[in-house]
Amino acid sequence: MYDVDESPSMHIHEIMSKNVVKVNHEISALEISKIMIKRGVSSVGIIDNANKIIGIVTEKDLIREVCAKNILANTLTAAKIMSSPLITISKNSTINDATKLMVEKKIKHLAIYENNDIIGIVTTSDLISFLRNKIKSIDLDSNLLDAISMADIPLEEGGFSLPLSEDELK
Repeated sequence: MYDVDESPSMHIHEIMSKNVVKVNHEISALEISKIMIKRGVSSVGIIDNANKIIGIVTEKDLIREVCAKNILANTLTAAKIMSSPLITISKNSTINDATKLMVEKKIKHLAIYENNDIIGIVTTSDLISFLRNKIKSIDLDSNLLDAISMADIPLEEGGFSLPLSEDELK
């Protein structure tokens, strides 16, 4: 997928997901979750009535604003649960610049713009895929990146938590 000879100074648009799912700000959280499952995405762009992206709803937003508050998903609109303002970076920015911004802002989804329009999204998964290929190119075990990505870094610091055992789920 990525050319392993490229450096992290390559442009972010080279690894972004171009499939930006956009939904109206009046749609319910329930419908958003159904769309995310159907489309296999972890976020959707939220648009106003003029089709301008005004925010983003991520899986984390759904957990924080719906599940953790025990609110019925069909009673909340995208406008009530979205993260806004949308954090963006130019498509000509480097992967390093994008990564620094994501760490600084503690976000897992970064919108990519060109000419005042959102043309893609970069996620931590995109960055991990890029790094996995870099590791392969230097002949290290790719399981190393799996271990790093599963590190028990607090979620609020942009990390991933370890999977729960079946006993912990009970």
